[in-house]
Amino acid sequence: METTKVWILKDVKRPLARGAAMIGCKNWGFTCAFFILGYFLSPLSSQAGTDCDRAHTLFSKARFGDRMHAIEYYREAIRLCPGYIRPYELIGNWYRKRGEREKAIEYFTQAAHLGSKNNKLYYLLADLMVQVGDLDEASRYVEKSLRLRADYARALALKKKIARATDREGPRIILFEPAVTRGMKIVHRYQNLSVRGIVTDKSGIARVLVNQKDSLVDSHGNFFRDVSILTGKNVIRIEAVDNLGNRSVMSVVVRGERSPLPPITRIASLQDADQIYRRSVAVVIGINHYLRWPALEFAVSDAVAVRKKLEATGFDEVLTILDREATQRRILTELFHELPRRVGPDDRLLFYFAGHGETEELPSGGKKGYVIPVDAGRSNYTSTAISMKQIRSLSRRIRAKHILYVMDCCYSGLGLNRSLGLLPTISDYLRKVSTMRVVQVITAGGKGEQVQEREGHGLFTTFFLRALDGAADINRDNVVTGTELGAYLRPVVSNASGQAQTPLYGRLEGEGEFLFFVGIDR
Repeated sequence: METTKVWILKDVKRPLARGAAMIGCKNWGFTCAFFILGYFLSPLSSQAGTDCDRAHTLFSKARFGDRMHAIEYYREAIRLCPGYIRPYELIGNWYRKRGEREKAIEYFTQAAHLGSKNNKLYYLLADLMVQVGDLDEASRYVEKSLRLRADYARALALKKKIARATDREGPRIILFEPAVTRGMKIVHRYQNLSVRGIVTDKSGIARVLVNQKDSLVDSHGNFFRDVSILTGKNVIRIEAVDNLGNRSVMSVVVRGERSPLPPITRIASLQDADQIYRRSVAVVIGINHYLRWPALEFAVSDAVAVRKKLEATGFDEVLTILDREATQRRILTELFHELPRRVGPDDRLLFYFAGHGETEELPSGGKKGYVIPVDAGRSNYTSTAISMKQIRSLSRRIRAKHILYVMDCCYSGLGLNRSLGLLPTISDYLRKVSTMRVVQVITAGGKGEQVQEREGHGLFTTFFLRALDGAADINRDNVVTGTELGAYLRPVVSNASGQAQTPLYGRLEGEGEFLFFVGIDR
């Protein structure tokens, strides 16, 4: 009997040893072996039956077992769970070693968009960009590599190589909106059009102008500006200037059509509301039972109550993800892969999360906020959670006219623009803000604050639900705007909690308003 045990351990020792290294088990032996086996086989970590779980099983089989068919397994894992980062990295590296640079770049870029924390990935992507002659992108990726590991020698050497190249070109301009498709004419129906994109240049960006007016540009080169659209031909000119004075220009022609929206000063009927949004989509997440974080009592019931309220107030599709289903991969898959396909430019999107939040203190002195999925670690949460930076980046892939993140958790480091939008005294205010792009965020509290739970719900969600019943409709126009929602929740939650919890709100981009319709019979 003893001999049989030794033979089994010898047969599986090599893949188990790799698994031990992967999850930090340093002292090899029976204890570690059974710990690793438990890690891969436990129902809490594998969540058998879901596509992402099957993807994880395939990945483990390719990584630690059948190496001959690894690439096929990795591809199938991606198909099952498009938010799973690691297979993209390994397939990209496989293509890189075969000399297929374009395919390697494709898969590495997918991993980068999903928020990979692998500094070597960004170095390899930068090196490939140098090989294809795109020094601006190479510079951007090598900087990402060094932000993750400042002493990475290969990235430092590549950075010097890029710096030695003479920068004689203007910035690269990538336009997200309006979406430019070769051979297709752009037609816009409303009086306002959101122009947004990203500019990159290894010498840094000095300014971006849209129709000769300065645009807001963040530290990553993302720019945004609303422009007025007239009936007929409109030429939108985007000009980017780097720190050496090199310029690039992109022009887009948009044909403006007469807006179908009548003047709107108050939403009086379902017909008025339906003219503003084509579809309304929501993703609602609630987590009580974490694998490694303290349990919460009412997050799931909060999520269920929010789902019911959204369905009752006009949302067409509400995807609900609860407890063990709310893994990092599942959430990233919805944001990165599913929502961009389902949500169009005339839609609104709400993302609600009830669970733990955390704030990371950065070496530079800043802060970075995270929401904590069910499978996140405690000590290594920065690589297993979902950062506000990821959410902000993924939001740019979603073409929804209005996006609102409602987070029933406490953290800071949101990077919000404190602009409160347009004042409701402007004539035909609702029509104006309903056609302008916006991404808004409201959280239950800031860093170090504790979410308060009472009477079967979190305190923040209790008042959020009341707001959608009309309590936040300050000017009684049957509409609760994102700004009205934040202005209502901040003092009322703070006072009800005895100042233990004070919501934060603001906008990531745009000057429009997310709109909820209240007080209308459906």
